[in-house]
Amino acid sequence: MHIARLWKRLRVPASVRDSYSHLQHGLIRKASPIHQCVRHISIDACRWNPEDRRGQIDLPTPIDPEVQYVNVQTKNLGVTSVDYIKASYTDENPTGSAIAIAVHGSPGSHYDFRYMAPLLSEAGVRVIRINLPGFGPTIKPPDFIYSPVNKANFMAELLESIGIKKVDIAIGHSMGCGAITSFPSTHPGFVSSYALLASCGTRPHRSLRPFPIIKLFANMVNLPVIDKPSGALLRLVYSKFLGFKLDKLVKNEIENSQRLCGAMDFDFNAKNLKLLGDQKTPVILGFGLNDHMVEHAIFDEMSSVLGLRTLSEMLALTNDQGNENPHLAYDVATGKSRQLVFRSSGHYIQKFHARHIAKAILHLLHDL
Repeated sequence: MHIARLWKRLRVPASVRDSYSHLQHGLIRKASPIHQCVRHISIDACRWNPEDRRGQIDLPTPIDPEVQYVNVQTKNLGVTSVDYIKASYTDENPTGSAIAIAVHGSPGSHYDFRYMAPLLSEAGVRVIRINLPGFGPTIKPPDFIYSPVNKANFMAELLESIGIKKVDIAIGHSMGCGAITSFPSTHPGFVSSYALLASCGTRPHRSLRPFPIIKLFANMVNLPVIDKPSGALLRLVYSKFLGFKLDKLVKNEIENSQRLCGAMDFDFNAKNLKLLGDQKTPVILGFGLNDHMVEHAIFDEMSSVLGLRTLSEMLALTNDQGNENPHLAYDVATGKSRQLVFRSSGHYIQKFHARHIAKAILHLLHDL
């Protein structure tokens, strides 16, 4: 179906039709809120390319352990099309004394932690990298919905299936943080501490605005006839404007990423972040000052809800922070929680600052 007829059939407002029509042809309309958002992201992304600074950052040797599989029952996942999901994960140092889980962003997979996980496992931590349904080798059933409860139940069922009843630290990157922060409500006491890296917050960040458009496309990829043209347009946006390499992704990962983002419940996330703050749960909150997807205000709002310091408060509190690490702007402790703010790395701090973050995680685990 031609894209113009698709818009009319869906009764999409003219302003939205115009925005995506020009997006499809590579043009910029200054009046378009969508284009302001996409242009803002793409320009910021071009200002700093992590690959350009690879020689300046001491990257650990990445390790990709063998992927393992376990059948996760679907009775608590709202799925009726299949009885179980063949869930994929990796398990490093299975005899480790402390247990860490790591959950990818969107798009993403267990590869997102290939630099950090080895540092933790070599220090005696058991690290389990989880692939959510529709990401990595984990196939998504057609009726699986990315609700906060479903994601939390999937992870808990997977872990229980391999004999894990309690997690010492849950590590998330980007939208993966929104998956693990559901545990305080869905599985109280299941996780002892958290590392939230380049995290989504209490409201949509700039790469998810305007959020109604994100939700619109999340619904469109589920509709017969228009699902394929919608997916094609999304792949254009993700590759040309957000910089994702499509050849690195699995089948339907872009569509599943859109579904996951569109199902994000920011009010529920805010509630759980407040729970963590009220309960004084130890949290490592990591952020890159030049993150092209998550703006400073989101980090500040998360910090306030967690009972931690905002960027301006850190500036007033500290002097000459980060002299030993030229890429580190602030390293501030509040009780057992810790904020790591980096000058460089953009959105991918779990890769480019794996060493510093891993040290902070090990320090937190030692004090639990």
